[in-house]
This record gives sequence, C-alpha cells and structure tokens, in this order.
Amino acid sequence: MRRLFRSRRPFLGKYVAPAELPEASLDELVDEGVMIAAAGVRLAVKNLMIIKSLRDGLDYDQERYEAAVREELLNLADEKDGDAARIASTREAASRRSGRPERHNDYRSVDGAALRRREDVSRALAARLREVSEDDAWATGLVRDARASALDEIAASVRASLIGTSILVDEEYERERPQRLRLLSEDLFELQTTPRD
Repeated sequence: MRRLFRSRRPFLGKYVAPAELPEASLDELVDEGVMIAAAGVRLAVKNLMIIKSLRDGLDYDQERYEAAVREELLNLADEKDGDAARIASTREAASRRSGRPERHNDYRSVDGAALRRREDVSRALAARLREVSEDDAWATGLVRDARASALDEIAASVRASLIGTSILVDEEYERERPQRLRLLSEDLFELQTTPRD
C-alpha cells in the first residue's frame, strides 16, 4: 500500500568540515590552568569565609584569607608536580611497549609525544601556580572576589529565609522604614569597601 504522505528530509546543505585549529601553545594551556585554579581557589576561600563568619563567629580577616589563597595555590602546585611525575613514569613504561593500545589508559610508544606534552604542561602549571602564590596583588584581588561572592550568598540565604515571614506593618513601621533602609544601605556599603579589623 502506498503511503499518502511522503516524509521528505529537508536539505540542510552540504557538510563542510571546520578549518583545523592550531594546537594550543604551552603558555595558553598554562594560562587556562591558572584560570581554572583561580576559580577553584576563589570557591574554597568563599566557603571558608562563610564558615568562619557564620559557624565560628569570627570577624573578617584579610590576612587569613590571603594566606588561605597562597596555601591552596601551593597545594595545587604540589598536586601538579605529582601529576607530572606520574605521567613521566607512565611515559617511560609506554616507551617500552609497542603495538596498538587496547584500552583508553593502555599507553604505548606511539603515545610518547602526547604524554611528554601533558608532563610539560603539568610542570609549567606547577611553576606558574607557585609564582602566582607569591603575588600579593593577585591574592588580594582573589580574596576581594571571594568576599563579594560570600556576601551575595549570605544575602541570598537571608532573603530566602525571610520569604514567608510576616512583618507587622503599622504607622510606626512605615514612618521609620526609610531611615532603617538608609542605615542598612550604609552598613552594606561599609562591609563591601572596608575590611573589619
């Protein structure tokens, strides 16, 4: 039996493969690694700020958080050095094995160049992370960003907890509201611009 309606495939054009991009340079890969590390460190420091302020009741301490940034960066640098050593060992073992790999982690002599590149990236990234850990301006900027993120998260949590809370609105509340909002705005501005001692 013939179909009454034929399904027609739309013509999408002829496939043209995109131009091949050049391989990223070692510096580009290290820069990306530093950006990824910065995001992770910023998140860790933000969480530390929230814990220290809300759970432990401690005041904001710029030096404590800059020290935490440095410590996290050095930990990541040590981790990258460990990765480089592991990759070097894998590369050495792979150089003695010929043939085709049978699994994704079954490295052979043909994988030597790729493993060498990974090792070089890990070593260069470790060196750059150590270099960045000594940069005071970099640590200060990262702490500033983490602090802003922590304040946003705390404010969002407070807003969420206030939803559904009833407030008695009377004449006195309406009269004093503008003054309280102004004072709150001043307090928030001060918290964002000056660290507490």
